[in-house]
Amino acid sequence: MGIAATETGPQDNPAGRAAWICLAIAWATFIIPFPGLGLFLGWPLNLVAFILAIVAMSRLGANAGLWQLLASLLVSPFVYFLGLVVFAGLLGAAGQS
Repeated sequence: MGIAATETGPQDNPAGRAAWICLAIAWATFIIPFPGLGLFLGWPLNLVAFILAIVAMSRLGANAGLWQLLASLLVSPFVYFLGLVVFAGLLGAAGQS
């Protein structure tokens, strides 16, 4: 009578999904060989994804944003340096022709 029904299904995690979207866009800007794109657009998006992962973790528990947080901290620098290698390779190829 006075007991509220609780939801037993999986909880909606919009902050976690938004963090993945921000990470994907940030990683794309890291790979695109355009000077400054990754630095001035990619890293701020990575910061937004980091904050969204923390928001997801605070609302739904540690598992809700853990993978987004780890991807922001560990995968993003790797993708950024991979983009730098691609950019340096394109500059080297352009200098040879």
